Amino acid sequence: MEVLIACRNLSKDYESGAGVVRALREIDLEIQQGEFVAIVGTSGSGKSTLMNILGCLDRPTRGAYELAGFDIGARSSDARAILRNRLIGFIFQGFNLLPRTTALENVELPLVYRGAGARERRKQALEALAAVGLAERVHHTPNQLSGGQQQRVAIARALVTGPPMLLADEPTGNLDTRTSLEVLALLQRLNRERGITIVLVTHEHDIAACASRVVTFRDGRIVSDVREPSVDAAAELEKLPPPEASVADDGAGAADPAAAERQRLGGPVPRRLYAMMALGGALGLALGVAYCRAVLDVVSTAIPIAFGFVLEAIAAVRFARKHMGRPLTSDQRARVSLAYTLGVALVLGPLTALGWMPWSKPLLDRLDELSGSRLALALGAGVLGLATVALARYLVLALVAPLVAPAPRPKKKVA
Repeated sequence: MEVLIACRNLSKDYESGAGVVRALREIDLEIQQGEFVAIVGTSGSGKSTLMNILGCLDRPTRGAYELAGFDIGARSSDARAILRNRLIGFIFQGFNLLPRTTALENVELPLVYRGAGARERRKQALEALAAVGLAERVHHTPNQLSGGQQQRVAIARALVTGPPMLLADEPTGNLDTRTSLEVLALLQRLNRERGITIVLVTHEHDIAACASRVVTFRDGRIVSDVREPSVDAAAELEKLPPPEASVADDGAGAADPAAAERQRLGGPVPRRLYAMMALGGALGLALGVAYCRAVLDVVSTAIPIAFGFVLEAIAAVRFARKHMGRPLTSDQRARVSLAYTLGVALVLGPLTALGWMPWSKPLLDRLDELSGSRLALALGAGVLGLATVALARYLVLALVAPLVAPAPRPKKKVA
């Protein structure tokens, strides 16, 4: 097999007030392409220092480090950054996700640094999220995801550039036993099926047992390097009792007030939802006009608007169910209704002022006749009208939601 990592006589020293601290001492280590290696050691053993050097984040004081045949120690900071972006995917204990962006946008980030186009970024990010089992969570923000799901997003972000190696720094440190095994099972599957080299840093020996090779550090030196059959994380996961029914489907604890608040708010709404509402509204207006002419044989404004409201709501509800993985919360419906109403007003207002709408002339003529308090009263009535329209949209969304995308019924337990 091809050698991916080669450390020869590697040493790292740090200057401190008490003198020189030797964090690594004459490390000789080779890792071949496709291996799953765990680096184990207590705090201060040197494993984190080695991880920084392997990740091209630091240089050794002495010795040589080669990654895929490149001499890392001889390269500049910019050159190391390029190699880091091309060859390494990082997985951190704290996930390091951007809190106000969706899972999809978080995963796209390394491709932004690489200069990939928007369409290519989206395609690769969707594939990476599907590979870690989050195809239905692409538009969720981190606060809408459980800890295990957030770590899966972090793994997808590490995978999206197609690196030959993943460096995982305590990836299960913030997770419970079940979720830790789920993450380890995913890493094992990626290692087996894709041949990705995985270097996992941990201080827990039961976590390290899931690797096929365990390298133990102490006082900056390698004290053991053992290859043995790894523990199958997926098999261990099956041995655990089923999760408690009180845990919410999205992984957030139902008893956690903060999690309940996040679930109530629902997070940001994708902009594409508004575009789908606009298409639905336009179709509804066209159908309403056709219905008035062909069926009722009347001229009406209210009926096409009602058609438009209903089709807007259907488009929003279907988009949320398909692309956000859950129905819109009450808070999201309120924000959508208000933002969409204001958006429509910002579009129609200038068109009306320019005289391009059918109602422009009579409306502008009427406004010209008003002055002083009467004009202020008319403007106030317009603001009240916008609020009424937004409320109407909210009510239609609330009424249409259970009809178009009813909530799933709880499964009955088999006796």
